[in-house]
Amino acid sequence: YDKPVKGRKINWMKAGILESDQILTVSPYYAEELVSGEDKGVELDNILRKTGILGIVNGMDVQEWNPLTDKYTGIKYDATTVMNAKPLIKEALQAEVGLPVNKDIPVIGFIGRLEEQKGSDILVEALSQFISKNVQIIVLGMGKKAMEKQLEQLEIEYPDKARGVAKFNVPLAHMIIAGADFILVPSRFEPCGLIQLHAMRYGT
Repeated sequence: YDKPVKGRKINWMKAGILESDQILTVSPYYAEELVSGEDKGVELDNILRKTGILGIVNGMDVQEWNPLTDKYTGIKYDATTVMNAKPLIKEALQAEVGLPVNKDIPVIGFIGRLEEQKGSDILVEALSQFISKNVQIIVLGMGKKAMEKQLEQLEIEYPDKARGVAKFNVPLAHMIIAGADFILVPSRFEPCGLIQLHAMRYGT
């Protein structure tokens, strides 16, 4: 849109929507948002109003995300053993990323793409506001190069408080979900999201 292309343009998403038997998205509320105006519908709201769109809430893989059988955590737990297990997994997580090991320090985790929609820039700006408190933060994500650089600076600026890991790391994602006390979701908007489902499943 900053450099418009002259003449007719083909929008393959629009073609796909018009040729589909059914249009689905990841939640009933997001389906409503998409037809609420051109900003949320990214100028396809008028087409979606014509075809209709059905929202089905995102589901997580309950085999992969199961604290009783998770292959990436050394301690397995359920709702009856969570209070004893989580502090031990937290200590393993702290050791894994090289933070001071202390089960009494609240650990805050963020897992997500490093981009404006996910609020990664909000997160980096907010860090200075609460990093002076008795907390540790672990950020895992990939995305915009400038944000990845900011992430890697965390360890230099706050060696005993923060770690930023700018790569795809499934075992660490599981450890953060299981070992953190809090999961941060600073998204500007979130069509549905799986992180909060994973966190609830793990008592985080």
